[in-house]
Amino acid sequence: MKKLVKSFIRLFKMVILSLLLMPAVTYPQWSDPPLNEIIIRGGWLFDGVSNSLRKNTGIVIREGKIVEIDADLQEKIFSATSVIDLTNSETILPGMIDLHAHYNFNLVDVGRVEEVKYNGIIFLANGVTSTWSAGEYYPERVLEQRNLVDAGESVGPRLFASGPYFGGFRCEYSVKTAADECSAWPNDITEEEIRAEVDKWAEKGVISIKIKQATPGEAKILIEQAHKNGMTTTGHLANYNGEYDVDLRDAILMGIDRIEHRITLGEGGPKSKNMKEMIDLIIKHQVYYDANLQMYGGINLRKELAADMVWTDEAKYFTPYTQKLLEARGEPPPESSPPEFAQRVLELKNLYESGGEKLLVVGTDEPVYTTLLPGFAYHRELLAMVYAGIPNIFVLKAATINGANALGIADKIGSIEPGKLADLFVVTGNPLQDIKTTRNIQFVLKDGKMYKPDSLLKSAEGRIGPNGPNDHFDWELRVKPLRIE
Repeated sequence: MKKLVKSFIRLFKMVILSLLLMPAVTYPQWSDPPLNEIIIRGGWLFDGVSNSLRKNTGIVIREGKIVEIDADLQEKIFSATSVIDLTNSETILPGMIDLHAHYNFNLVDVGRVEEVKYNGIIFLANGVTSTWSAGEYYPERVLEQRNLVDAGESVGPRLFASGPYFGGFRCEYSVKTAADECSAWPNDITEEEIRAEVDKWAEKGVISIKIKQATPGEAKILIEQAHKNGMTTTGHLANYNGEYDVDLRDAILMGIDRIEHRITLGEGGPKSKNMKEMIDLIIKHQVYYDANLQMYGGINLRKELAADMVWTDEAKYFTPYTQKLLEARGEPPPESSPPEFAQRVLELKNLYESGGEKLLVVGTDEPVYTTLLPGFAYHRELLAMVYAGIPNIFVLKAATINGANALGIADKIGSIEPGKLADLFVVTGNPLQDIKTTRNIQFVLKDGKMYKPDSLLKSAEGRIGPNGPNDHFDWELRVKPLRIE
């Protein structure tokens, strides 16, 4: 009996010793979120709401939520807690939000289709922990991946789905104006059909819709019905003939929540003469603005800023076959002329200088027919906004708390505050001094679960696009009519 007791004591001591020798924190790439506390000590904190960095004394995370910041941890004894110590050169930021995150690609010249899984992984690796998809052609693919991510069965950012486009752009570029016919959004669409479409996608969990190539009458119904469902709205209001389908003033007075791309249709001439009037109206009605500078000025910006705009090989995330297709296609023409882009920059800066800094949001709208990817484009947009004259601190707010406010979800994400979800990332450097340091990501936390960007990016290499000429079917757009007989 004594031998048995001694053996038990010896075994117990060995177990205790092995536990003491284990690393304090381990984060396998696909592990479950930690059930115990996480403490982040040291470094600097940008919380998303303050106008400066401050020393991080301690952030306490429990079961995926932030429970305390600026914690006094000097006398605290940590039991069953993972402690992450940062250096004085590291900065903590809230997870960023893309308010114009396209998941669709035109890779085989048969329209745009969604690839959500690996595109999402690349977003997450770049510190973008939430995306809103800004119009979808295969919305069921986005919803499927959203559900997998929410269930913990796949990795990616929070997927706030937009559902399909609401307007004639459901037929993609075959439609140039709201007057053009589209089987997925017919010219004789009824008010009942419009309201039913909004209700249908609200039931599927869509919290914000995208209006594009809709008539003024259709837009009014869409905005009204979306608001009845507690959804927000945004709109691409201009058409491809260079005129408005829905005038900006009318859209604002209808109650649209966000606008995209531009505030006037001009290049500094007569079509831009109402810029100040429109900015005043935007501020009065608190309409959020998503400029997408890196997209509309992207080609010229990449020539001017070179390695600051493209600093890594983005082509390697496409399949070898797709890389060849895109290389053969070549670079597209600029999305806007230099005078038009200069006007867009002027509009953004004037909105900021007029007191609209809380209305600025960040969206990539990355062209979906090149080897450039939206996750990396997010950092191009941050740089383009700084280049346009917006101070770093307000660009970072546009990327975080403003985006959350614009989607109506600032009670859950967008800043590092007690009670919010533990979505944040840590970089080396001071992004208030150099916005490019947001690319120097050490790790990302989403729901309190740690991800290393290198591991995420490695998992996405060579995965986007068809593998060969017999693999095109899932990469071709087939427009589904609204009315199926």
